[in-house]
Amino acid sequence: MAKRNSGSVRRRKASVQRKQWKAVVSAWQQGDLDWQLAWGPPPNDPACLCPPAILAELGLTSKAA
Repeated sequence: MAKRNSGSVRRRKASVQRKQWKAVVSAWQQGDLDWQLAWGPPPNDPACLCPPAILAELGLTSKAA
């Protein structure tokens, strides 16, 4: 019988996505990166797709939160 997934893959994927969001928003915030439309609205837009916890961690506020 196949082993059931304990969710570790999902947690790992979420961790990678969080690191990617943090890196992109940090670089954008420092002016080192132009925001790409593929990432959704930029962090200064209320419809930003970045998790609000990351925006708060980086000193940006999400108006949607």
